[in-house]
Amino acid sequence: MIEKLVLTNFRKFKEKIFEFDKNIVIFYGHNAQGKSSVLEALYLINTGTSPWASMNEYINVEQNGQAHTRIESIEGDKSYVYFKDINKRIFKIDGKNVKPSSFFEKRSSNIFNPEKIELLMISPSERRSFLDDTILKYDYEYETLLKDFKKILRQRNAYLKKLSKLFYEKGVIAINDPQLNFWSNHFSLTSAYILQNRISLTKELSKNEYEVQYRTGIQFDRRKLTNIEYLVESIETSLEESKKRDIATGYTNVGPHRDDWDISQGKDIRKFGSRGEKRLAIGKLIFQTQEIVFKKTSKYPILLLDDIASELDILNTEKIFERKFLDKQQTFITVIDYNSLPKSLLLDAQLIHLNGS
Repeated sequence: MIEKLVLTNFRKFKEKIFEFDKNIVIFYGHNAQGKSSVLEALYLINTGTSPWASMNEYINVEQNGQAHTRIESIEGDKSYVYFKDINKRIFKIDGKNVKPSSFFEKRSSNIFNPEKIELLMISPSERRSFLDDTILKYDYEYETLLKDFKKILRQRNAYLKKLSKLFYEKGVIAINDPQLNFWSNHFSLTSAYILQNRISLTKELSKNEYEVQYRTGIQFDRRKLTNIEYLVESIETSLEESKKRDIATGYTNVGPHRDDWDISQGKDIRKFGSRGEKRLAIGKLIFQTQEIVFKKTSKYPILLLDDIASELDILNTEKIFERKFLDKQQTFITVIDYNSLPKSLLLDAQLIHLNGS
């Protein structure tokens, strides 16, 4: 449990100390008072990234001329410090410098805000990232797999552009090009592991009231998902079938980078759900990811709910802000007026008023 948060040169805060004594913490106050910035800091010190800013955007230079920011989190008898200036990041546990991998081991956070809901409903790229980010919370080697995949995809696409130029200039289709086959083989292997991870996650996500269906251009029997050799062969077959199109377009047309997923409850929520139904569905999905991460790591991620009440009607607000979900982990909530939240939630929550000071 985070008991204290110290912000230095972060956003509008020159120096701000927050002390927490409850499992549910509610920040309230008018807009532009720093509520979302506190959640951003909590997310940063638990993941190393900002949910909505570039690398240096959150550093406040104007406060005292120092181009750095510092976030400290006190958790029990341990101190975690995240330091960032224009050029570098430093991570410390109990005053000692540590590698990012050691700092973030078993540390994670989930953030849920209106902007994220919109992106998840509109952007296939964001939907893919949602799955990958969830997997990263419990599989620390998955990051290496994603990096390898992106590198291989870049190399394959770069070579496809050369073959595409050859095709349009000389009419030559290099179907059996050795270098293209080399990158295709590496692409198939890394893609197979990504497919395994993503589809397994969507099956776990479908164990609640919503069904999450993974959509891919790779043709294979999903009953054989655990058979990595079969998956690799299926991807190789799909690449072979798409090879002429890949050469013509100069990029890879099938694979994990083109995949997507749908969420349904008797109907496709993304296409046919109301605004409130979409928000409720994504909220329930995020709660389900909390359970999945706990099942695999024995620890719930910190949960951050930013301005969600403003987007929901009374009934859906009560469904999202149920104590039985929020009490499982330390939960931080931002809201303009805390009276918009269910009374049962306020009974044993810590209220912190932010007024810009």
